[in-house]
Amino acid sequence: MTNLYLDAFDKAMLSRGHQVLRYADDFAVPAHARTDAEQALATATEILAEWGLDLNDDKSHIASFDEGVRFLGRTVGARDGVAGQERSTPLEATVYVTTPGALVRSRGDRVRIEHGEKKLLSVNLKRVRQIVGVGRVGFSTPFLHRALRQGVELVLLDDIGRFQGRLSRAMGGDVHVRAAQYEAALHGSRALDFARAFVAGKLTNLRTSLLRASRSTRAPQEAGEDVAVVAERLVQARAGALEAGGLAELMGHEGAAGRDYFACWGRMLDPAWGFTHRRRRPPPDAVNAMLSFGYTLLLNDAVVACHIAGLDPEGGFLHSLNQGRASLALDLMEEFRPVIVDSVVTALVLKGKVAPEGFDHPVEADTGCRMAPETLKVFLAAYEKRMLTLVRHPGLGRRVSYRAALTAQARLIARVLAEREDTYTALAWR
Repeated sequence: MTNLYLDAFDKAMLSRGHQVLRYADDFAVPAHARTDAEQALATATEILAEWGLDLNDDKSHIASFDEGVRFLGRTVGARDGVAGQERSTPLEATVYVTTPGALVRSRGDRVRIEHGEKKLLSVNLKRVRQIVGVGRVGFSTPFLHRALRQGVELVLLDDIGRFQGRLSRAMGGDVHVRAAQYEAALHGSRALDFARAFVAGKLTNLRTSLLRASRSTRAPQEAGEDVAVVAERLVQARAGALEAGGLAELMGHEGAAGRDYFACWGRMLDPAWGFTHRRRRPPPDAVNAMLSFGYTLLLNDAVVACHIAGLDPEGGFLHSLNQGRASLALDLMEEFRPVIVDSVVTALVLKGKVAPEGFDHPVEADTGCRMAPETLKVFLAAYEKRMLTLVRHPGLGRRVSYRAALTAQARLIARVLAEREDTYTALAWR
């Protein structure tokens, strides 16, 4: 009887462009993009409401094949039936536009990047998650409308990588989750639980990053002993972070550990790089320049992950609330800093993919060191390659790209806030 009763529902959905896969009263609607999925969910809710029926809120949600879709007792993923591969498919890629004077426009279903009469790139917009414009880059108005409809985020950086702004569609997701987020951000004990987990995850991954870097460099014996000492300090800092009684104490553990970590980094690298410790504004040397640029890229990826999870990127727990600052995105990226950016920088430096000569040092005191155009291209390629590298996510039980893992962690935050999960667990780098 259920199949007969809902046959009209299937036809109504199909008439509005949505294919329904249904067994009894369980159904799924495939979609090309999140915006299409949100429209399908709204349409289904509207049609059922006309007949006095409601969707089950606990079972109705938007899921990505990157993370696995559970339907009729089975979880289906993007890799099901596909031979193993080293990286994920480009369904979640970021496009970086660095050519001064380039124009980004739309042609049918494709995004096209041009410079004068020359075509630089043409790619299906459904494969793009984010477009980052560096420096003097233009966007056509039709493309901006198309990007908003399809949920593609646009990020603008200046020519040395400083964030200028972003264009994204209106915030979606469950408003009740965001209400719980704001309440937690203002409630000391719950915010501290999240903050401890973020810092503990970061310190775990800092230790792994340091040990991996030490195995990749031909450092003298005393440098190896130095790494062992700092690695043990990171273990102790993590233990202290988990027991911290407040944010000030917690950030004290994080700050001391970070200083030890980067100082040890400096002692491992060739002195020609001029890196001794972490300095941000402005970055005085090549390594700091790459770290700052990479963290900016990672922050923007974290903002997108928050949007996908239905969270407000500005409502953080570790980083204090501040107008215009993406505090939650900063929280989320902490455990990924060593995994993504630090690993990219160490690989480029230790493998000789970049050289100190590939950086500019402008005379202006407030700009600092910056990557030369060719070095920037190498760095962006390495960053994107890292974000698309597959890693096993314990919570999902399968391999996903680091970018999908970032989104999975944002969704875990949302589930904890909605009390569907008890605690937040950071993604540990093995």
